[in-house]
Amino acid sequence: MKTNETGRADLHVHTNLSLCAPGTTFVSSYLPYCGDEGVDILGISNHLYAHMTDVRGADYMEYILRGRKEIEAIEDPGVRIIFGCESELFYGQEPGLSHRDEHNFDYVLLAPSHIFNQMGFYRDYDLSDAGKVRDLILKQFERACMAEYEIPSGICHPLYPICCPWEQEVVDGMTDSQLTECFELAREKGKSIEIHACLYRHGTQLDGEGLSPSYLRILSFAKKCGCKFHFGSDAHAPDAFIGSHARLRRAAERIGINGDDMWRPWEEIK
Repeated sequence: MKTNETGRADLHVHTNLSLCAPGTTFVSSYLPYCGDEGVDILGISNHLYAHMTDVRGADYMEYILRGRKEIEAIEDPGVRIIFGCESELFYGQEPGLSHRDEHNFDYVLLAPSHIFNQMGFYRDYDLSDAGKVRDLILKQFERACMAEYEIPSGICHPLYPICCPWEQEVVDGMTDSQLTECFELAREKGKSIEIHACLYRHGTQLDGEGLSPSYLRILSFAKKCGCKFHFGSDAHAPDAFIGSHARLRRAAERIGINGDDMWRPWEEIK
């Protein structure tokens, strides 16, 4: 497997237009590091919430679209930069990206698993143990698969219960049949699956190569089901971007993902 076949694109990168990112992070902040990281396509995908206005003095959609203006102002970036969004998908609510607004973006990543870091949206749900969290995560994944757009769409940090105190138990409790059902649906609905930084974060036990066997198992089912994949460092600043891609490529190699398995939404940009 050649590095440039699977490692050329990072489609999940944030700037200061995401409220959880430092105010000093811009598109240009990542450009000096793309060469060493082997990234020649950079996908900017800031958070997009439904019905939010008056964010730092602007309508939220208008605010997020500043990202495209920032990209257009860079004269010689040295890489191809495409403009997407990370559309929130809180349970019981419509996706952050409406069909009315999807034409503003080159692609969309659906985010179904922001639960424990967005508990204000889940006050009415019983999330008191790993089994209840697992059930909700699986339902949310299905909702993400069923969201239909005319632009290319993927699912970011799939089945990753962000900030959950029982993360290991949640992900290891997903059965083979549940994972098969999830990823067969994703393949059917044309949703790319993200090879995400959770693979090397310490929410689950890591192996001798610094990767999570729990998430390698999950992604292996996506591979068996014939899904497409994309890399997502989920960097909110350059320090999280630097060094990410070697680990993501190592995970892809472990799963047997090759260039033919990779999602290429930039080829669909009109």
